[in-house]
Amino acid sequence: MILSWIEAFYGFLNGLGFPDPPHAALVHMPIGLVMGAFVLGWAGRITGREQLFLSARDCALLALVFLFPTVLMGLMDWQHYYRGAWVVPIRMKLTLAGGLLVLLALVSFLAFRRDRASRNAVPVLYTLCLVVAVGLGWFGARLVYDGKIVAAVTAAEPKASASQAAGERIFAANCRGCHPGGGNVMDANRPLAGSPALKSPEAFLGQIRHPRNLMPAFPPASISDEDAKALYLYVTGAFGPPGGKP
Repeated sequence: MILSWIEAFYGFLNGLGFPDPPHAALVHMPIGLVMGAFVLGWAGRITGREQLFLSARDCALLALVFLFPTVLMGLMDWQHYYRGAWVVPIRMKLTLAGGLLVLLALVSFLAFRRDRASRNAVPVLYTLCLVVAVGLGWFGARLVYDGKIVAAVTAAEPKASASQAAGERIFAANCRGCHPGGGNVMDANRPLAGSPALKSPEAFLGQIRHPRNLMPAFPPASISDEDAKALYLYVTGAFGPPGGKP
């Protein structure tokens, strides 16, 4: 039931002309506010200006508020684009997001206290929040850039067929998260490029319907047989013939 609601939500966004992950748009809010709290908090600590302390506290409170919809969208993106696959960057992002939640809640509480110990501790906590935020950005970038996304093969073609273009869109929506550039973020020893699953459309369809190893299944409700044919044309054209590990 929940998965069907998630798919309906992304279908609605696509209908509005927004095919991109909403988490990527929201994540700038808590990250930017954490950076603001870090700068203002230390400026207040160094100069002793009360207004800077208050501004840093407000940034931390807003970061805590925006963290909830950001994490929610991240979980939805995970289900939609990665089919809930437990890839390492996602595990790390979930762990760091939980840590950031605890740190922001603690710093927001201490920032209302006026004793010297709390005032001294708060900038340190802002620093820890910033370190965690940088870690979130690092592992988020790994999801996108690990595997060194390449489109040169398809870009070199003078014209792509309608099926190949459709396959590229399906790949971007369902496969690129785990197979950027034809790699495999779950198991680098079993890349998509050169996989025996590409030896025929039938083998490819069998792999996406009943996958081996850690790959999630894609039933007809997610990728129809016609879409699977288009996806096969794109994948074999972009990442080469079979010959590697399944």
